[in-house]
Order: sequence, then C-alpha cells, then structure tokens
Amino acid sequence: MRALDRGSMSLEMVLVTPLFVGFLLFLAGAGRMVDAKSQVDGAARDAVRAASIARSAPAAQRLAAETAAAGLTGAGWCAGGPSVATDVSDWGPGGRVGVTITCDVDLGDLSFIGLPGTKRLQGHAIAPVDTFTYRGTDAGGAEDPEDAP
Repeated sequence: MRALDRGSMSLEMVLVTPLFVGFLLFLAGAGRMVDAKSQVDGAARDAVRAASIARSAPAAQRLAAETAAAGLTGAGWCAGGPSVATDVSDWGPGGRVGVTITCDVDLGDLSFIGLPGTKRLQGHAIAPVDTFTYRGTDAGGAEDPEDAP
C-alpha cells in the first residue's frame, strides 16, 4: 500500500454512508406508501361489498362507513381517520354502488429526506347491487329491519 492511498477507504465511507442511509429512508417511505395504498384499496373493496348486500340505500351507506372504519382500525398512519363517500345514485336491481375512501398518510417523520408531510391516498371500488337481497328502492330506509325503530 502506498502512502498516498492511506485513509482513502475511510474518506469514501464518510462520503457514501449518508447517501446510503438517505436511500434506505426513501425506501422506507416508499414502502409505507405502498402498504397504505394497499390497505386503503382493500378497505374500499370490503366496504363496497358490504354496501352491495344491504337492503336499502341508507343501510348501504351506513354499512360502507362501518366496514371502512373497521378495516382501517389501528392504522395510525391515516391522519384523522378515513373519509368514506358512498355513491348510491344507481341503487336498484341491476344497479351498482361505489365507495371511495380517502386517507391522509402521515409522512412527517420522513420529511427531512424530501418527502411531503402528508400524502392523500384514495381507494375506489364499484360493485353491483346484490339482486337476491334487494328489497326496493327505499327512499327512507323503512324496509331495513335495522333502520326501523
């Protein structure tokens, strides 16, 4: 080993280590986003399925909200809880129901590597109304025994 090469390995490590750590933190943020998107999509899928087997449009909206909240229970990354929008405008035999779930993913602990503080994710799913449990167009929800007093 020549005298001029002495210490070059430690200098390289000092220069490369911060880049390597930053890359690992970026991968952690990307992994968090992929996992969160998967959970939001799964919750939307479960919520629309629950809504599609409801007996009335109001019951479908209620079931979708309950199922989405249950599916994302314990998801500390969803700041403020999920926002659920249920589209029952085409409710009826041969119709469809849609659910959109919106969640803000908290990335504040990774903001020092350039990621935003929060990222809004949406999951959307559509399902046909189940014709075997469909009981009517239901303007007020009276057909659903759970809605009755």
